[in-house]
Amino acid sequence: MASTKMTSAFPVRRQDFEFEQVPRYWVNGDAFMTHVFNGMSALFPDGERFFVASVRAVREAVNDPQLQKDISAFIGQEAMHAKEHEKFNRGATENGYDLKTLEEWTKSFLAVADLPGLNNKRVRLAATVALEHFTGILSAQLLRREDIVESIDESMRNLWMWHCIEENEHKAVAFDTYKLVYGEGAVNYAIRMGTMMLATMLIMVAIHAFVAELLRQDGKLFSGREWMSGMRQLWGQKGMFRQIIPEFVDYFKPDFHPWNHDTEFLLKRYRKRLGFQQH
Repeated sequence: MASTKMTSAFPVRRQDFEFEQVPRYWVNGDAFMTHVFNGMSALFPDGERFFVASVRAVREAVNDPQLQKDISAFIGQEAMHAKEHEKFNRGATENGYDLKTLEEWTKSFLAVADLPGLNNKRVRLAATVALEHFTGILSAQLLRREDIVESIDESMRNLWMWHCIEENEHKAVAFDTYKLVYGEGAVNYAIRMGTMMLATMLIMVAIHAFVAELLRQDGKLFSGREWMSGMRQLWGQKGMFRQIIPEFVDYFKPDFHPWNHDTEFLLKRYRKRLGFQQH
């Protein structure tokens, strides 16, 4: 009988976006929301490389052939995300923004993982699992919010739709790797919970600090109107961050798995929209 070639559950899509025609405020003409996304973009290059390194560090202990295939695809997707966001970040200087400073701040946030007690493979992988959950649920929220998707200028819209699709395609890889390598005992659960709390604090501080810095660069740091409108869009009743709280809390359930939040319907919709092959 002919053998069946095993493939990853999701592909690595090679992208090469152009960022020459990006307007200064490319999310609904809104400075605050543009800077929320600019700030997240500043986090991605080094953040994605951290994720890849943490999974690679334990890969030799993974004895599941399908998970090995998925790890390869995860690494390929994350490397492409880092490349494209790094390119956008360089281009943002043409709109007068110093995202290089924010990338240096990102390195400082990630340096927390070098502190004594945290600088080991298990904690770094647990941090990746936590942050992948955050990016997965935030990406799914963005895809659900077609009003936000449509508010993104067309010069940037495909970048974010592509990135959000792939964050959901590979959202369980780091989680499954952690469970396979370290098991599901109380200690490993406690480490996963503790790193989630620390990672959440750092990511929230980072995003809001980055927005403040970019508003400062814009001369809008002390604009009460910008902050009131922006915080309402993030934390108001229909706020982008507030809406993900229930899915965030699910992470703390002992029987949690990322695919408990089934986003396949969103993936099918947006793969079709971008002309990607269906899986």
